Amino acid sequence: MVLKLTTRYLLVALLLVFFLFPMYWLVLTSLKFPGDVTANPVVWFPKRFTLDNFRLLIGYQGALWGQKEYVGRSFLPSLIPNLVNSMVIGLISSVVGTLLGSFLGYGITRFKVSGSSFYNWLFSLRMIPPVVIAIPMFTIFRSLRLIDTWWAVSIAHLLLSIPFSTLLLMGFFNDIPKSITEAALLDGCSNLKAFFKIAIPLVAPGLVAVFIISFLTSWNELLIANVLTTTARAQTFPVYTTNFSQVERGTAWGPASAAGVIGMIPMLASSFYIQKYLVRGLTVGAVKE
Repeated sequence: MVLKLTTRYLLVALLLVFFLFPMYWLVLTSLKFPGDVTANPVVWFPKRFTLDNFRLLIGYQGALWGQKEYVGRSFLPSLIPNLVNSMVIGLISSVVGTLLGSFLGYGITRFKVSGSSFYNWLFSLRMIPPVVIAIPMFTIFRSLRLIDTWWAVSIAHLLLSIPFSTLLLMGFFNDIPKSITEAALLDGCSNLKAFFKIAIPLVAPGLVAVFIISFLTSWNELLIANVLTTTARAQTFPVYTTNFSQVERGTAWGPASAAGVIGMIPMLASSFYIQKYLVRGLTVGAVKE
């Protein structure tokens, strides 16, 4: 029994090391001096740390890494506009996508809208890779003069999130007994009021799960955002990360790692805050009596 328990804890420890090591290395690299980043042999535990990699990302123009002059300090633009763009676009696409997905999911499950054909169409949209629709989207938004705007990227991400939101929320709405909404209708509620007063509160964990996954998808999406944007006016955080690899200077590993840490913080904070809702939302209806 003791051997079995020890083996189990050892396996858990090995799995934790395996999955947490990339995060540790990312944070460590973001705090290293350039010489320690490229040192041979590898510096596993540096004796000195610096925040200059982070300062470089916000437009700092002074001395870096203890040097009075640093020729390459101006090749990176400020990260702040891109973070704002990602936050706004992610909120717009996830909020609207969750709302529209709840309408569609409820309509399909309760009123059998379009039968199985509409469901199959939504499912097929989830199978289309973004690279297939990137160029048609660029052509459409260019004709509408929406290139390099929040609206273009938000609408594009919205088109990606609605099928996912609808398919996932259909499972939650199917778990609600029809007798509950029918009782509300008998008490004088309209279908719309029953939807907001009865159905939505019952699937709240599912809505939170859908919102977070949609936001994460928008936050991490690169291809479409790169195609539809040309300047920092609307470029998202993933597009900004493409600046770290340049032919004339190589890869800026320190600033790249610092940007990775910054981009990771909002996701970790939101995941910890809504963890119970996310787990419950993803597992509701998975087990049937």
